[in-house]
Amino acid sequence: MLMPRENSLIIDRKSWPKDRRWVIGIATISIVATIGYLYEWVSVASLPGGSSRSGFLYGIVAGLIIAFELLLWPRKHVRSWRIGSAQQWLRAHVWLGLLSVPLVLMHAKLLFIGGLLNWALMITFLIVIASGIWGLVLQQFLPRMLLEQVPAETIYDQVDHVASQQCKETERLVKATCEPGIQALHWDKEHLHENLSEQSAEDDNDDPGFVVVTGFRSMTGIQGKVLDTVPVYKTIQGTQSISNHFFSEIRPYLTTGRQSDSLLVSPMETSRLMAKLRATCPTEASFVIDHLEHVCTMRRQLDLQIRIHHWLHGWLLVHVPLSVALGILLLIHVPVALMYW
Repeated sequence: MLMPRENSLIIDRKSWPKDRRWVIGIATISIVATIGYLYEWVSVASLPGGSSRSGFLYGIVAGLIIAFELLLWPRKHVRSWRIGSAQQWLRAHVWLGLLSVPLVLMHAKLLFIGGLLNWALMITFLIVIASGIWGLVLQQFLPRMLLEQVPAETIYDQVDHVASQQCKETERLVKATCEPGIQALHWDKEHLHENLSEQSAEDDNDDPGFVVVTGFRSMTGIQGKVLDTVPVYKTIQGTQSISNHFFSEIRPYLTTGRQSDSLLVSPMETSRLMAKLRATCPTEASFVIDHLEHVCTMRRQLDLQIRIHHWLHGWLLVHVPLSVALGILLLIHVPVALMYW
């Protein structure tokens, strides 16, 4: 399933009792730290920085938090590090990361800092925090969107295989029930070798009088694969248009989805095409047209699943590398700062 498990933290009413303790703790620490910073500011009559008592203390705490934040990634891959649940680590990762923001700002003189290294460290830190917040926001609604709008959801790595299998089965149904049109004959000529292989496989079938097609159905919140056996008695006359449209428009869309630049990515265009086929073909072919409309809908859902997957994980391409860069800059910053302290 696409819905993230170990790399997500959903904040909702169910998780609020656990998050509430973090919120209260972070708010309390932030308020106390701010009061201490303001007191020193008033006492010395100048803006405290990293060399001041409060600034130095906040810098140490923020540095330790950043070091802890970086441990999340090796923790996922080193089994001996898996102390505590993934959700506990993620909750600490999120809330401690937010706590580091006011501490770092006060350590950096509220951004009144100088030096190329300091600015590089601060900019990288702020981008890491911003990307982390963006990822957290996405995780609050994208999994729910996936559950509601993609009932045909499958394992992400199997999307291409599922789409290919669905296309092959639909092609078998069209060839078994519809008259071959010009587009079908042209396609068969271009894929003669594939057709011979498929024909050989069909000859080995003990019961060629039916076609098995698959679908995905969601009932009472349970999703699963559905096998439908469609009896095939004879070719339906007057169905050349179904065959032509399948090989010229529908098949390319089922195979590559949005990458085909097909008009069928639009539900309205799909409905318009199916209405045209229903109006020009005999009623005996209605089950074929219904199946074509169904598989187009499934392909649209798989495309949406791919997009949601990219949205849900794309922010990590920014967050993770910059987090590593932040750790490296921090290792450089500490001895340099102590040298000039």
